Amino acid sequence: MVLFFFPHAGGSAKSYSSFKRFLPKDMTVIPMELSGRFTRPSEPLLDNIHDCVADLIEKHSEDIKGEYALFGHSMGTVLVTEFVKQTKAKGLTQPCHIFLSGKNPPDEDVHCFENVNTASDEEIVSFFSANALSSNAPVADEELMRILNRILCTDVRMAESYSASPDEVKFDCDITVFYGTEDPLMKNVDMSSWSRFTEGKCRLYPFAGNHFYFQQHKEEICSIIKKQLAE
Repeated sequence: MVLFFFPHAGGSAKSYSSFKRFLPKDMTVIPMELSGRFTRPSEPLLDNIHDCVADLIEKHSEDIKGEYALFGHSMGTVLVTEFVKQTKAKGLTQPCHIFLSGKNPPDEDVHCFENVNTASDEEIVSFFSANALSSNAPVADEELMRILNRILCTDVRMAESYSASPDEVKFDCDITVFYGTEDPLMKNVDMSSWSRFTEGKCRLYPFAGNHFYFQQHKEEICSIIKKQLAE
């Protein structure tokens, strides 16, 4: 079994490797790092969801031939949705389970900014910092901070611009939805509406905490992951 982790905006997929200690030893955990970010700094900084996912499918083509599951947090849910859309169009093997976290479905008009394309980098960085939506701690190195903020703003713009309806993409498997009850992005959001995107079951698991609630609940979340994948 392979479990792919898709990153949140401004974050490295590698950060989810910390889940591995609570998962079965025979499970392969693969961080889906986007081009131009973190562990892939020499590659182009792709700035739209379609191209980012097409690149991931090509890069991990051998890994998606067997049994696998997907986990996406925040922007990761957008990447997961587009991943299923593109792999279906290519006739590739589909996931046996999908885990979605911390974001509303991609057809709902729930956004951080009225028009993300007119929002300045400063406005995006300020909003994410003020609402504890960024996993990047301030660093003294100005050049490094500039790079991290550029990645964050690129990710936010492409995630906010993405849209897909259940008519365009439908998951063939059961899905599990996680979220933090104090997450500011969850205001006025009904996470059960993700059920419209699947032909299977949709289970919801709220956790105490903000947007990065899972930092305090990794072991519990991994227990749920193990249980769902064992069914």
